Amino acid sequence: MHYDCIEFKGFYEPPRQLKELEELCHTLLSVWCEDGQCIANFPNGEFIFPEEMRDELRELVGKEIGILRLDGRYHVRAVDDA
Repeated sequence: MHYDCIEFKGFYEPPRQLKELEELCHTLLSVWCEDGQCIANFPNGEFIFPEEMRDELRELVGKEIGILRLDGRYHVRAVDDA
């Protein structure tokens, strides 16, 4: 007998790194450091950034921001609705 079932998908997805030329635009919910990396929590998941970005990102918690990865560097900006 064959049963149709839903494939199991875990609730936790590990933090991921932005790919080259990828931009993330969401509200930054929280920031913390772990194992020498900065982890930023957004509504669409957790993302890993270099630890040096911690202070810059902490100032932007609660705001909608954009982060672009270009030539291996991250460019951060606050998104204005104006």
